[in-house]
Order: sequence, then C-alpha cells, then structure tokens
Amino acid sequence: MAGEVKKKIKPGSIEVHPEELAIVVNYEVQEVQAGTQQILSREQTNKKITVKSLNEKTNVTQLAQEIVEKCKLIHPSKTGLVEDLLVQLQQRQAGPPSPQGKKQQAPQATAKQKQQQQRRINRMEPDPEEAAEMRARQQMQASQIFKVQAKQYEQAYLDDLDNYIEDLYEEDMSKKVKATGMIGQLFRNTENFENLLSHETLLQTLARLMREDMKKSIDLCINVVSVFFSISNFSQFHQIIMDNQIGALTMDLIDLEIKRTEHRAAEEGISPAMVAQKALDAATGAVQLHDREKKLLALIQKQDRLLYICFYMLLNLAEDVGVERKMKKKNIVVYLVKMLDRSNVELLILATTFLKKLSIYKENKEKMAECKIVDKLAKFVPVRNDVLLMSVLRLLHNLSFDVQLRDDMVKNGLIPKAVELISVERFKPVVLGLLYHISMDDKYKSMFTYTECIPRLYEMLTKVQDLRNTPELIALAVNLTQNPRNAEIMCENDRFDRLIRRAFHTCDELAFKVMRNLSQQENINVKRRFGPYVEQLVQLLKAPDVTAELFVEVLGTLANLCLPEFDFLNLVRRHDLLRFLATYAQPGAVDDDILLEVVMFVGVLCNEGTAPLLVDSGLVNTLFILMGEKKEDDEFVLQIAFSFNRFLMFDETRSALLNNTQVVFYLVDLLQDKNKEVRRVADQCLDIIMDTDEEWAVRIRNLKFESFNQEWLDILAAPPDQAMGRPMPRGAGYDDSGEVDYGDGLGDYTIGGQRVVADFDEFNTTGTGQWGGNGGEEYADGQYAYPQEQYDNYDEEELMRGYQM
Repeated sequence: MAGEVKKKIKPGSIEVHPEELAIVVNYEVQEVQAGTQQILSREQTNKKITVKSLNEKTNVTQLAQEIVEKCKLIHPSKTGLVEDLLVQLQQRQAGPPSPQGKKQQAPQATAKQKQQQQRRINRMEPDPEEAAEMRARQQMQASQIFKVQAKQYEQAYLDDLDNYIEDLYEEDMSKKVKATGMIGQLFRNTENFENLLSHETLLQTLARLMREDMKKSIDLCINVVSVFFSISNFSQFHQIIMDNQIGALTMDLIDLEIKRTEHRAAEEGISPAMVAQKALDAATGAVQLHDREKKLLALIQKQDRLLYICFYMLLNLAEDVGVERKMKKKNIVVYLVKMLDRSNVELLILATTFLKKLSIYKENKEKMAECKIVDKLAKFVPVRNDVLLMSVLRLLHNLSFDVQLRDDMVKNGLIPKAVELISVERFKPVVLGLLYHISMDDKYKSMFTYTECIPRLYEMLTKVQDLRNTPELIALAVNLTQNPRNAEIMCENDRFDRLIRRAFHTCDELAFKVMRNLSQQENINVKRRFGPYVEQLVQLLKAPDVTAELFVEVLGTLANLCLPEFDFLNLVRRHDLLRFLATYAQPGAVDDDILLEVVMFVGVLCNEGTAPLLVDSGLVNTLFILMGEKKEDDEFVLQIAFSFNRFLMFDETRSALLNNTQVVFYLVDLLQDKNKEVRRVADQCLDIIMDTDEEWAVRIRNLKFESFNQEWLDILAAPPDQAMGRPMPRGAGYDDSGEVDYGDGLGDYTIGGQRVVADFDEFNTTGTGQWGGNGGEEYADGQYAYPQEQYDNYDEEELMRGYQM
C-alpha cells in the first residue's frame, strides 16, 4: 500500500564504551514510506554489547567473530574493527605493568596490535615507534661522528673552559681545532648546558671562528658545527643558534664543500661514488688502494661526516616554518638533491628524510623536478638497506602527486620495480599509494598488464578482511580494472568467481566497485561472466538492509550488463523489477547518483519481451519527464537518450514515446547540443524513427531543416527593410579588404571595394528595390534570366573583369 510505513535500520559507528567493559554499536532507525521510499523520520540510538568474560587470555579473534555472528547490527566486514576494539578493552582491563617489572605477554601482544591500528590510521607516515627508531638511528650516527672526532683529543673538563676559549684566539690552527674539539665534548653532556650557555662570549667566539676559518680546516668546521648541533636538539635553544647566524653560516659551509667536490670531479675525474666503490672493492680484496686514493677516501669520509652534522642541525631548525622558508631561499633543496650522488648510507637516509619534509610545498617540489630528482632516486629502488628504501619510497610517494614527476618515474622503470615490493609487508602501504598515483593516468594503466601487479592485487583483495583499512589497495584495483586487458587478467581462471562470491559474502561496496568496473568492459566474454550472478545481484539490490553506497554499486553493475542472450523478461517478472525501479525513477525521490543508475538499468532491461511491461509500469513517460527535469545535466541527458534509443527499437515502447510524448522535438533540439556524444545518440534515435515510420520521417526532415537553417529562415520571415540588416550609407562600411559594405539599396553592397549585387532569384533587377519575379525571364527549369539590355552598357572585357582573381 502506498501509505504503509516501514522501519529501516541503518548501522553507524562502533566504539568502545568509555567506562564499562563493553562495545557500543550506534545505528539509526528510519521510518520510510513504502513505494516512494521517502524518509519520514530518523532516530539515533545505540546498543551496548557487554563482554564480561574478556581477559588477557581471551582469544580476541574468535570472540570478535562470535559478536558479529550474533549481532545483526554489525556487518561481517566490520569483524576486523570489532577485534581492534576488543584489543583496546583488553589493554584497558590489563592496567599498568606489575610492580615487579615483569613483562606480561598479553600487554605485549595488544601493544603490537595497537601499532597496527595506528598504521591503518596514517599508513603513509611512520608510526610513533618507527619515527622513534629513525630518530635514535640518526642520533647514533651523530654520536659515532663525535666519537671519531673525540679520539683525537684527551678528556675535556668544564673547569678548563677558559683555557679552551683562550686557545681559540691562537694563530696556530691545530690549537684552535683542539680547543673546539674539547668544547664540543663538553656540549655533548647536557648537564654542562647551564654553565656553557650562560657564558658571555663562548658561542659568539665559535660563530666568529667558523665565519673566518671555515675554509682552512674541515676538522675545525666539524667541531664547531657539532657544538651547535648539540644545542639544536632542544627547541627552546633554537633562537640562540639563529641569533648567532649559524644557520646561514652552515648553508655557506655546505655550499663550499659541494663546490670542492665538483671541482675535484672536474679536475681529477673522481667522484665520491667512485671512491666509495673502489674502497668497497678493496675491502673484498679485489683491488688495492694507492696512497693518493687512501687520502682521498679519508677526505671524503670526513666530508660526509661534516655534511651529515650540518644537514641534521638544519633539519632540527626546520621545525620552524619561517626558518625552513629561509633555507629554501638559500637553495637547501638543490644541496640535498646533490647529496643523492654520494654513497654514505646514513647521509642518504637523512637527505631523503629532509627532502620528504620539504616536498609538501609546491615551490620545493618544482625545484626538485628541475634537479631531476627522480632520476637520482630510481637507482635506490630497490636497495638492500630497508631504512633507506622506505625513506626513498615515502619521498617518491610525495612527489607522485605531480604529473611531470610521475612521468619521470615511469620513464625510469619504476612500475615493475615497485610491483616487486608489494609482497613486502613493510613497504606495501607506501608502494600501493605510489602505484595508485601512477595509475591515475590512463596512458600508464596498460603498463601494469605486463607485471605481476594484477595477480598480486587479486590475492590481496581475497584476503583483506575490511577494505576500508586498505584504501590504497582498493583505489589501485578500481583504477587498473578500468583498463580492458587488466580486467581480462583479473577475470582469468576462477578469479572472477572467487571475487564476486567474496563480494556477496562481505557485502562490501568497495569490492563491488571493482565488480562494477569489470562489468563496464566492452569485452562481451567478461560481461557474460556475470550471467549466473544477475539473479543474486537483484536480490541484493532489493534487500531491506542494503546501504545507499552498496545500492549504487550493485545497480551500476546491473546497468552495465547489456547481455542479448540473458532472459530479462523472467527476471523482471520474478522480482517485479520494473515496479521496484519505478519508485526510484521519480524526480527528487532519491539522490542523483542512484537515479542515474536507474535510468541506465531501465534501458538495459528493455527488449522485445519487456517492452509491454515497461509501458504498463509508466517508466516510458517517467523518463521523458525526467529529461525535462535534468536537461542541464549532460550525463542524465545522454543516458536518457540512450534509453530512448532502446525504447524506439520495439513497437510498444516506440508507440508510447511517439504518441504520448513530445520526444521527437526534444531529440531534434539535442542535435544542437554542445556535447558530441549527446548529438550522436539523438541522431541515432531520429534515424530509427525515420526508418520505422514514414509519416514521422517527413516531419523529422522538416524539423531538421528548420533546426539547422533557423537563422536563414528568420531572415526570410523578417520585413523587407530588415531582411538584409539596417541599410548603411554608401562608404560607411568597413575599410578592411574583404569586409562587406552594404549600399543604399537592397541587394547592393561591396566586398573588398568591388560592387556586387545579391543573387536572389526573386529580387527585382530593375533597381526598384521590390521583391518580385517580373524583372527577368524564366527558363524551362524554373531559373530566371536577367534581361540582356542590362548589360548593354558594358563591354565584354569589363564583364569578365569581375571573374579575374
């Protein structure tokens, strides 16, 4: 009955109870009017699921499955989320560690699962534990550098600080280097900070020494920069560093060392990478280093240590966006990209980490593109060091938002390299995100066909419990299945059947997005794979608890299945499908995305058997009304025109359209539409009508003529004094050659300075300016000839002159 009201339940969020040992399931109760599907009222409520038996020994996975099976408000696809919530409850119940300090097994497991949940929240960034590990690794590397420097000097004491400062003023460079090394030792102990930072001249003297002597000693530079690096680890002391202009001095020092390296490479043809490779060969016994090479290797290692400390300090200072902006003006991006040519692993990790931080700004990204950063990064994918590889992948992911840089990645063969890393769990989220960005360009979708990407995606799609936790995976799968060949690979063997069965089992709208892409392929063999599941798709479509998102995907899948051999008549009769669709086809009844799919599905359902039922359901007239409602929306107009094309192929629906609507006039108007595809479909519809109805054929030819020649017809219908436009005085026209200058009389004007007469059959050539046919003689074929006496005043040469070009 039309007035019957039904209740629908729409599941919402699931969360942990703030106080009790329970899970709270939120949901919305809707009162919906049957037939129109109009929502009359909404009520937000929740259900509490108590888990009193939960303890540290409970099998959380099994308990989550039991809760999902018993509670109808929780969809099976939410099992993973329920498990995570139970883990949180389990951890909350476990409380703090025991006073004895013994490690409890259950809290260890829950902490690991909590980390996994954090990774799902922000999969592209390192989680807190990974970030802490990276920070510890960088600090350890800095400590190693300090230890190497400290081996050159004895133990430093705070009581001797004044002596160290006095040595800073000595002319002997070795004393200055030793003094700075001793002061650097003192700064590595934070207990000395109060005395050191309160000294009146210490920091200013070190800054002056760096400014004056940075070119004289690399050891001196390492020692001085290490002092300020120790200070930079504490944000509250950053202003002290800035007051002494250490940031700018450090940038100058980096520039100096890079120029020294480039000069050495130009003069001797030796780069740091070449020296590092030879040193590696020497370590394996393959070659022996000469004295010159040993000295060069020691110099490059020392230079790497200096650059590491410099960039690390600048990274600490870059916490302030204003300071980072100043670094950008002094070419920090160029210097960091040049570090990618070096071979020190820790320096490479630091450089890529810093570049990733800078890459979020457009101007920095553009500068990286100018420096050909992708060409330099491609050689590190893959690389044996996992920390470096992860840092490079994250940087590439940030850069992949840029179209030009994506092109560079493809040119460097990054697609097959990245696909190989999908199987490594640690790299999977970042690699999937990177490949997703590349797959956004249609020209690159086909390149995935020749890799193992599609089979690996298929494996992941069948194993992941909740696709919402892996947005990169489903996004990549949706993009790639738009390509015909990729879709065929996804459907090979029993893959299609397993995918669609899993989609039905989970009722996950994201899984059906992939199925919908497969259904829209032109390959009829792919479409036929859906044949055995059409009935099940319709049942899911009509399920009372189906969500709007799932409804759109299932309906969109059905709308793509134009299968000539399928028995749509029995399907329509068994499920009363046309009446069901008619409730959704009314303008304003549902959202436009659902309405559009309804229009498409109605066109697919139309065949010789269903045509009478379509007329009886009122859908033919409904779609015509909808055409007027959505005339500004090209997608709606195109799909409705396609449905009309289907209707016009069968007698019953064609008669209903032609006799009960003004569809012909609409279609003629669409011939002037800006959208090329709309014009094409409208023309096809009119051709069908003209082929099947002779009376309409004559009318359509006239309508087409009027439509295409409306401007000319308007001129003919205008009064004589307006037919050729407002008369203009002779000589008042345009002076440019080729422009038209209308004369005094009707039909008399000039083109490019030459006088011509309008060539109208019915124009009075006697010069009276009146329309009529008595000014000339009519030939047998209906044409008019002008009187010969008109030409008596001209000789033959003058008459021919007008034809000369």
